[in-house]
Amino acid sequence: MEACEVVRLFVNKAIVPSEPKRPGNPGYGRVKALRVLVYARLKGLENDTRVIEHLKKHRDVSRTLGLCRVPNRTTVGRWWRRYMDLLEKTFLKTADMLQLIEPTKTVIVDSTPLVDLYDMEAGWGHTGRGKFRGFKLHAAVNQFGLPLRAIVTPGNKYDSPFLPKLIEDLEADYVLADAGYCSKRNIEAVKEIGAVPFIADNPRKKGKSRKIECSKLLRERRYVVEQFNGHIKANVLEGCWVRPKGLVKKAAMVMAGLICYDVEAMRSLITAEKSLKSVSKYWA
Repeated sequence: MEACEVVRLFVNKAIVPSEPKRPGNPGYGRVKALRVLVYARLKGLENDTRVIEHLKKHRDVSRTLGLCRVPNRTTVGRWWRRYMDLLEKTFLKTADMLQLIEPTKTVIVDSTPLVDLYDMEAGWGHTGRGKFRGFKLHAAVNQFGLPLRAIVTPGNKYDSPFLPKLIEDLEADYVLADAGYCSKRNIEAVKEIGAVPFIADNPRKKGKSRKIECSKLLRERRYVVEQFNGHIKANVLEGCWVRPKGLVKKAAMVMAGLICYDVEAMRSLITAEKSLKSVSKYWA
C-alpha cells in the first residue's frame, strides 16, 4: 500500500471532526489539509516548498489525498498553525485505535531534546549529555516503543510535571520513568490509573550522595523509549522542526510525525509484527 493510500485510509471523516459550512470559497477542508500534513511527514518532505513540488510532480498522489488542485506554499504553512489542535486530537484518536489492536501493558515516559539554536521561543535545557538550546518532546510509549501521548515544550521545562498529563487517561499495568520524574505527585498519578509505578529514585531529593539502583524492570525496558527517541528524530522528523519558527508550528510537525508513526505501527501489528524494527521497515 502506498503512503498516500495509508494516509487516506486512516485520516478520514471518522477521525477528523467536521466543521460548519461557511459562505464563500469552501477551501480544502480539514480532512484534506490534515492528509497533506501527515503525508508530508510520512514521506520526509523537509519543508512546505518540497511538499508543493512533490504534489505537483505526483498528480496521482494529490488525487488520492482528495485534492482537486495543489495548494500554494503559504496555504500549507498556515495549515500547520491553524490545525495544531486538530493534529493533536487526531494523534490521540490514532493512538487509541492502536491500543485497541494491542492493549497497553507497560508505559514508559521520557523526554528528548529537539535542538534549535536560533528560534526565539527556544529555551536552554539539560540532558544527560549536557546543556542544549531548543525544545523538548515529552512522550509516553507502550511496551513496543509506540507513542500514546506526547507534549512539545520549550527546552527549559522540567520533565517531572508532565508525567500526570501523559498518563492520565491510559490503562496499563506498569509505568516506568527515570529519576527525573521522581516525586510523590507522580507516584500518586500512576496509582490513580491503577498501575504500578517503577520510577527511579532521585538521590538528590533523598539527600543521599550515592546513586540508588533502579528497578530491574526499568533497567530492562528503558531501551524501548530510547529507541523511540532516536527513531522519531532520525527517521520520522528528520530535523523538520529547525526550519519553521515558533513553538506552534514545530509542535504541529511533531504531531503529524507521531500520527505517521502510529499509522505505520498499526500496519505492522495487523501483519503480526510486534517490534519497532519491524515498524521501521515500512518508512518510505
